[in-house]
Amino acid sequence: MPGVVAIERIAAMLAARRAELADESLREIRAAIPAYSAIDDPVILADVTEHVAENHDALRSSLLRAQPVTAQELAFIGPHAALRARRGVPLADFLQAFRIGHRVIWDAIVSLADEDLEARAAALDAARLIMEFIDHASTHAAQAYLEAQQLLVAEGDRVRRDLLEDLLAGREPAPGPRLTAARAAGLDSRGRCLLIAAVPVSPADDELALRSAASALARASGGVVRPLTVVRQDEIVIVRALDGEDPRRLTEPVERVQRELAGAGVRLAIGISTALETTASLPDGYREASAAIDSLAAGGGVMSLPDLSAFDYLTLRGDGTVLRLLAPAVRRFVEEDTAGGGALTATLLAYAAANLNAKVAAQRLYIHVNTAHHRLARIEEKTGCDLRDLADVQELLIAIRLAGARA
Repeated sequence: MPGVVAIERIAAMLAARRAELADESLREIRAAIPAYSAIDDPVILADVTEHVAENHDALRSSLLRAQPVTAQELAFIGPHAALRARRGVPLADFLQAFRIGHRVIWDAIVSLADEDLEARAAALDAARLIMEFIDHASTHAAQAYLEAQQLLVAEGDRVRRDLLEDLLAGREPAPGPRLTAARAAGLDSRGRCLLIAAVPVSPADDELALRSAASALARASGGVVRPLTVVRQDEIVIVRALDGEDPRRLTEPVERVQRELAGAGVRLAIGISTALETTASLPDGYREASAAIDSLAAGGGVMSLPDLSAFDYLTLRGDGTVLRLLAPAVRRFVEEDTAGGGALTATLLAYAAANLNAKVAAQRLYIHVNTAHHRLARIEEKTGCDLRDLADVQELLIAIRLAGARA
């Protein structure tokens, strides 16, 4: 059976050149794929070489049996795929390396066939088995990589959730995966940070959509490193390291992403905490972001506390007690003027912003100063307040702010 003898010669060649062809495959892989050329860890490089060599062994066994390779014979791929996934080698690069290794094997077989007529005929007979091997091995490699990647994602999600729970409970992460995740997010126990919380304005039908929204918000708020980002039930929580950055610069990109997501059907209410001096203050930051969300209207939006003054924050949420403390005439004035277009309240706000200077307020409103004085007089008449008295002006401002918060 000369064909069988020739197949055995091909198998013997693969066995004899096992180490040589594996080294050649590694060189070609590193030359063709940047992700592999960047690897300088000898342990990983040795693993790549051994992976190629084990492919040779599995193919040789298939050829000698004249039977397709079995799933059990391909089980060796799993650990190699997991190591590549942990190393961050993309799936496309992993499969390209796999193809290069198979090409090197095939070139070696073709080279032998050029020198040996019987081997040439055997190579043609074996071509179907070789192609089936490459197809099955590549499919198995892709599945093994994806399974390893899913496990890594699940493990990473669990570590990040556990880290967030520690931070929100005021606990410093212990050495290990949680501390590593904190450092990866740039979170130092002595470093400044802030917290962003987001919830859908209606129950999310698709968990994937919420995860996609979390990624978009992380990119919008991200700095040099990706912030700690966790989806916990129907809530997104992001902890962003600040270092020396101004937290107000995050508002615009977060607002832009919120609008883009709303246009895609994912409407979020987003609250941004004040800048926190250390991660120990994150429990306060979470309460602040949650309160900011509560202040938003039913349609969602963004409430960024770093953009507010202390007065704005104090009037962000008004309870029944505050409302009852306001004079009935003041409450009635604000309600009626708001319903009528708000010309008088706009004038009062401009008057307060101008340090109680009617002339400056008129200039900013582009109205005649006499018109401003007339409007201010009407406010005094309707409310019984003296607009030269700071306490009276303050009460009016509180009523206007609260009306805006309830709108």
